[in-house]
Amino acid sequence: MNKYQTTDENAPAFDPFKFIIKYFKYWPYVAVSIVIALGIAFYINQTTPAIYQASAKFFIKEEDNSAGILNLTGLPRALGGRVDYFVNNQVVFLKSRPVVERSLMKLKFDVDYFQPGLLKDIDLYTSSPIQVEVDWEGGQILADKIKISWNDSENFTVSFPGSNYFKYVPGVLYEEIELDNSKEFKHKFGELTDSQLYKFTANLVNNAPQGEILIELRTIGSLVNQYSGDNLIVYPIENMSTMLGLSINTTHPKKGTDFLNSLMETFLEIELEDKNRMASRTVEFIDFQIAGVSDTLSYFEDNLQSFRSQNRTYNVASESGTVFQQITSLESELSKERFYKNYFDEVNRYLGQGSLDKIIAPAGIGIEDKTLNSLVENLIDLQSQRAFLLTTQTEASPRVRDLSKRIGELTGSIQEIVKNLSRNAQLKMEDLDARIRSSERQFSRLPGTEQNLIRIERGKVLNEAIYNFLQQRRAEAAISMASNFSTNKIVELARAGSDPIKTRQTAVYVIFFALGFIIPVVGITIFELSNTKIKDPQELEEKLTIPLMAKIPATKLGSDLEVINNPRSITSESFRALKTNISFIVPRDQQLTIAVSSTLSGEGKTFTAMNLASIYALNEKKTLLIGCDMFKPNAMKDFQLDNQIGLSNYLSKQSDSLFELIQPTNVPLFDVISSGPIPPNPSDLMASPRFLQLIDELKNIYEVIILDTPPVGLISQSFEVIKHVDLFVYVLRHKISEKSFIADVNKIKVQKGINSICAVLNGVPEKMLVYKGYMGSYYEPSKTGKSYGLKKIKERTIS
Repeated sequence: MNKYQTTDENAPAFDPFKFIIKYFKYWPYVAVSIVIALGIAFYINQTTPAIYQASAKFFIKEEDNSAGILNLTGLPRALGGRVDYFVNNQVVFLKSRPVVERSLMKLKFDVDYFQPGLLKDIDLYTSSPIQVEVDWEGGQILADKIKISWNDSENFTVSFPGSNYFKYVPGVLYEEIELDNSKEFKHKFGELTDSQLYKFTANLVNNAPQGEILIELRTIGSLVNQYSGDNLIVYPIENMSTMLGLSINTTHPKKGTDFLNSLMETFLEIELEDKNRMASRTVEFIDFQIAGVSDTLSYFEDNLQSFRSQNRTYNVASESGTVFQQITSLESELSKERFYKNYFDEVNRYLGQGSLDKIIAPAGIGIEDKTLNSLVENLIDLQSQRAFLLTTQTEASPRVRDLSKRIGELTGSIQEIVKNLSRNAQLKMEDLDARIRSSERQFSRLPGTEQNLIRIERGKVLNEAIYNFLQQRRAEAAISMASNFSTNKIVELARAGSDPIKTRQTAVYVIFFALGFIIPVVGITIFELSNTKIKDPQELEEKLTIPLMAKIPATKLGSDLEVINNPRSITSESFRALKTNISFIVPRDQQLTIAVSSTLSGEGKTFTAMNLASIYALNEKKTLLIGCDMFKPNAMKDFQLDNQIGLSNYLSKQSDSLFELIQPTNVPLFDVISSGPIPPNPSDLMASPRFLQLIDELKNIYEVIILDTPPVGLISQSFEVIKHVDLFVYVLRHKISEKSFIADVNKIKVQKGINSICAVLNGVPEKMLVYKGYMGSYYEPSKTGKSYGLKKIKERTIS
């Protein structure tokens, strides 16, 4: 099989390596893009405030559970038939908006102070020469920086150098306003400003005689958004540990440490308040009981004193004393049981109403049932966690639903236990009532005076015992409240490095480096894929199934006669190479007829035909150039020949003399037949037998005949002529010819039956030629005017 035969098997496959190699010619563009991108990254890093990271360690007391195992993996796991989210919930509490807001309220973060800089402003968190106290009840200017300058210790000036300001009014939405940058407002240090735009008091703290700073006012809402978001990171330090690490990034190292310390202290305060709230409710409950007992005790004490005064009786008899002690002891026990039953009934009522926050711990009033105490403490803790979660989440969130489910299970268990305890208390009360009635029957046998005295003393002693019992419980609750402490604790106070975080700046450089590389590569890829022109000679040679005989560089002359005018130029040498390559295809000892064509006009077929014919003529071959393109009669105007009579006249039988058509040129052995006037039917004339007869006659006269045929993409009749030539030279042009033309060229040999066909790439940049390294010394640069070669021809002709 012929190596140039068009088949699918021989079609060049896509080579990704070669595709990538093509990008190397664009490396200057990629390099410039990367340099620009890195310059932008440098500018961003220089104008962006430095970021410092503060970190701390905090200990969370492990929740009491039967398994005694904590889950710090961030994934829920089953413990005792439920999901343990305890530590994760504490992390949510630490990052919740209420805790963050309460922490920020202790700090003076509502005003940021900056020292003006060339590229960026420097944060003056703790070293500002003035301090500003903002009246947030009035309107304020937000979003951009406010300039405060002073020249003495009495007055200062306020101006607005920024371009984006918002007016903030409490209870009203933000409103964008435009401020005149040239306006200045004067005020006195230590006095509340009287402006309608802002309200604050500025105090000079270091008696600086003059200076200027920038301030930015921050609402508590914007601060909470900043410090409760992703910027605040809380994470377990190690698996199977309740030790948490806290970190935050800020523009000033001390600002980050102050916030983390305040956050941990606030968390401990809230925990302690929850514990004290339980003891406080216990004290309130006991105080209410004491108030009733105190009034009753006073009543009995007054009656006893009055009775003794009237009857002059101060002591009871021995028998009466025994009965009195029995009844008093029984009634004291009955009062305690009645007190406990009241508590059980109250707990049951609160559980039924869902008022879980009103329940007090049983241990606080002396109930020592361990099961009930444990369940109530767990219920109060879960209710507290749920209330905290609801500040940032909804009832439908998984954690809230899990807590609600656990609270419901505990509530049912507590109700069952409380009912049993209340029933037991009722039974004890009934037993004590029966025993008291039995003792009272002995009491009825005593004299009337002793009975009355014992009744009064019974009431006094009974209420006194209850009063003392309640006072003891109240004292225990008060002591418990005073001795409460946080089970969680700060392990390591926050600290920050003195150097800013470098990873952020490095990330900016990496990102912009990637953008600087990717953007031009994507652009080049789109350009390459969307470009339909032939640009790469090597790619063309790989895709062609016919030989690429020559690569003709673009001429720099105004004339197309490059070989005649500049015989030592690189373009002329390219045509010599084309002539040499043709000799390998067509034997040298026979007459040679060559047709030159292209797909469309403008690809350089006439230029190629003229200069190829010139090369043969300079090599002392009797050469004829025929302008077959009758659509463009002025194609060979560079020869300055008469076009009044030419090929069209002969083919249309207006002229029968062959020698009337032939016109000599200034070059010996080089004749030309012009196309002649434009006929009405040039395509039909090209396909006529008279044209083939003309070619046969000329072959007997000339050694080389070059036919400048019409473009085959426009005139299909050109193929009828091309079939009768020795070689068909198909011209393609760099950056002009479409890539789709390659497939058309490949099909000509098989579909049109033209075997002797080759291609020439015209207009190739000199830098893409293989022999470009010799241009500076071996070849003459292109020039205008007459050449040495032409002079030599004339001299040889005269001689």
